[in-house]
Amino acid sequence: MQNKPSEENEENSGKKQTKKKKKWLIPVVIIIANVMIIGVIVFGFTSGKAQALIKDLKEEKKVETTVPLEEFLINLSSEKEGKDQFLKIELSIYSDEKDSQELIVAKTPQIRNAIINVLRKQTAETIFGEDQKLLALKKELINQINESLDEPVVSDIFITNIIMQ
Repeated sequence: MQNKPSEENEENSGKKQTKKKKKWLIPVVIIIANVMIIGVIVFGFTSGKAQALIKDLKEEKKVETTVPLEEFLINLSSEKEGKDQFLKIELSIYSDEKDSQELIVAKTPQIRNAIINVLRKQTAETIFGEDQKLLALKKELINQINESLDEPVVSDIFITNIIMQ
């Protein structure tokens, strides 16, 4: 009979332990539920703001601007003594920056000066040689124009007409 009370004690102690576990379980579940509810509410409010912000950013479209420049007539650097070569070229400046057209038009003399300084150092071979040389020339023109504007406004240059004599 002594075995029975010890078994009952074990059963009672097991029930007490499960009751203690249940006492702690209920507040934990309540806390987790509250955190989830608060998270859903906060996410609901902020996601609306985030969507509005994204919508505003989408509405701000990039402004693409192409500004044609008047033609240039330039003496090229001579490869041989006594043989002068002339380059007649028309360029258009492309930019995707906001308000770039006004800046380009306002600083057209500085831009033309930068272009002339680059082109007069060129020879017929550097301009009409390989395609890679022409790309390098365009990159150099873009860099010089951006330096004259004091900010990286120009992203490309289009050669619309080119003649050499």
